[in-house]
Amino acid sequence: MLDQPLTRDDLEDFFRIRKKTGGTDRRALNKVLRALGIQLRGGTTRWSVVLHAIGLSETQDPAHWADLKAPLLTADDVAAQLGLADTSIIYRWGKGELAVGMPPFPAVIDLSNGRKQARAKRWRRAEVLAWHRGQSIPQYAKAITAFGSLTPAN
Repeated sequence: MLDQPLTRDDLEDFFRIRKKTGGTDRRALNKVLRALGIQLRGGTTRWSVVLHAIGLSETQDPAHWADLKAPLLTADDVAAQLGLADTSIIYRWGKGELAVGMPPFPAVIDLSNGRKQARAKRWRRAEVLAWHRGQSIPQYAKAITAFGSLTPAN
C-alpha cells in the first residue's frame, strides 16, 4: 500500500485542498507541500513520504491503513460530522479549550507549518468519530527522528 504513487490530484483530495471546479491552479497544494517538506519526483510521491511529513511512521498496523489513507477533514467537515453549525468551536477544541471533564480533542494536523491564524488545519475522520462516540482515539506509530537530529532546549 505504501508503494502506490500519489499524483497532485490524489494529494489535493487527501489534504482536502479546495480549488475551483475545472481549475488548474496548484498554488495551494504547492504551499502545503512546501510547508510539509514534501518534494514531488516526476509529479508524484509515495504514502511513506506523506506519512513521514505529518509525523507518522511508514510502518503502521494494517488495520489502520484505511483510516490513514482517507481524506483529512477540514473544520467544516468536522463540524458537519458532529452536527455543529459553527466551526470556531472546532478550532478552540483543537487548541485544548474544552469544557471541564471533556476528553482531549484529537490532535490537529497543521498543514501551514505553524503560521499564526492559518486555517490549514485538518483532522482524521476516525479520530473525530472515536472522540465523539467516547471511544479511545486510534493510536498510530509515530515517526522516529534520526540520531543527532534533536536540538537542545534553550
